[in-house]
Amino acid sequence: MGNENVFHKMDMDLLDRIDLLRELVGEPLRVTSSFRDEDYNASVGGSKSSMHLQGRAVDLQCNNGTLRRKIVKNALDLGLTVGVAKLFIHLDNRDNEIVFTY
Repeated sequence: MGNENVFHKMDMDLLDRIDLLRELVGEPLRVTSSFRDEDYNASVGGSKSSMHLQGRAVDLQCNNGTLRRKIVKNALDLGLTVGVAKLFIHLDNRDNEIVFTY
């Protein structure tokens, strides 16, 4: 599932919010992970209940503090769940938003 086009498997509400996030951040956002099938999710160590399996999550490349702050602040304002890792930020649109770290 690495290079396959999965756009049609993504949740449109999430995609709309990510597009708005890009506008608010004012910089390109590089998606490094989106929809995953069960095999690929397991191969990358994803949770068995990962929002990626439903097409309701993306991971964005992020390795600097200024961009990280812009993404996190605006994502929370848009009602997204945020997971912060050293080199990426996970965003999803689960029903009860949370903030977590890896």
